Amino acid sequence: MENKNKQLTFFNVVEKIENSTTTVTELRIPIFSPVQKLSGNSVTAREFKKNGGIRTIQTSWGKVEIRGRKLLTQVHRDLLDCIYTHATKILPLPTEEVVIIFSQTKILKEYSGEEKSKSWETQTKWLKEKIKEIRDITINYVDTKGNSFDFNLISHLDYLEEHKAYSITLDNRYLKFYERELSINYKKELSKLLKVDHALIKAIIRWFFTHKKESRFKLITVFEALGFPIDSPKTLQVAKRDVASRVDEFHTFGIDYDPKEEMFHYLGNTSIGFIPSLLSREETLIENVVVVTKKTVNDLLGESIQCEGDKDIIKKISYETEGAFVCSAYVETENNKKLRIPNKSELSEEQFEMEVILYIESLLYKE
Repeated sequence: MENKNKQLTFFNVVEKIENSTTTVTELRIPIFSPVQKLSGNSVTAREFKKNGGIRTIQTSWGKVEIRGRKLLTQVHRDLLDCIYTHATKILPLPTEEVVIIFSQTKILKEYSGEEKSKSWETQTKWLKEKIKEIRDITINYVDTKGNSFDFNLISHLDYLEEHKAYSITLDNRYLKFYERELSINYKKELSKLLKVDHALIKAIIRWFFTHKKESRFKLITVFEALGFPIDSPKTLQVAKRDVASRVDEFHTFGIDYDPKEEMFHYLGNTSIGFIPSLLSREETLIENVVVVTKKTVNDLLGESIQCEGDKDIIKKISYETEGAFVCSAYVETENNKKLRIPNKSELSEEQFEMEVILYIESLLYKE
């Protein structure tokens, strides 16, 4: 659970975007479907067409309604990640919008891993079409507190003669959303992530990136969070088999998966950074002081406790979660003993952590 990432504090939205890949919420709610492309015969595509180009999904992290001519996939997320990571310039506009200038050649090279090919004209046309599909999507997100946000990710795609390059303009309503959200930086992992050749696996990895702490999730919980169609037995069976075949690949991203238990164990990833909401300076500084001075479970690692009547050393503390709810904590010792602390009172994550600390402190070995 150790977090070695440097936390940035107060800066404007341009600096926040420069130091981010996306917001945590965009990966926590299924704006980008866990597929490479949507087959017209798929359950998701049929429902989207039946509902007049609207898809509504309810998860533990809120409700999202997506409207547009085409649903967004992991390909669209890949391209946005490339643009944010390899932008030439990021400029604010007087209209309270932000322009991201990028080289099509650079983005296509990073996305495909190839140098310029004979089909470059076709590829650049494809890139512009994918960006237009992102532009045409409208998102309405309602969080668990009832706050509602309605925005487009992109308002314009332009060619700027001054820069001899293309640009996307981020919608000003999206920027308001971006300002207040926790954002995430996984640019160091992007090159490796783009090499993952299975969209569902890629979506699962991105989703785990959004978790700061070591945690456990059931496979079905992750599928539900991603908006995966678990009601189709055949589709679910194939997906489970695909996930089970990628155990080694998951491990390279700090994710362990047990196919028998159908359980994920996220170990954390020190290459991932988190950038806080752009609160007022006073609020941000106060929040940071609390984070720095407050005792966490990490402070108990290496301490001696009484476990099953013997003295033992705390090696690891992790959490088991169901959606946004923390079910229990696990204390593992150097002698491979495991102590489970259930969240019987259904406390919030922060409150439960304090309860875990107090409980472990009551077990500390005293000479």
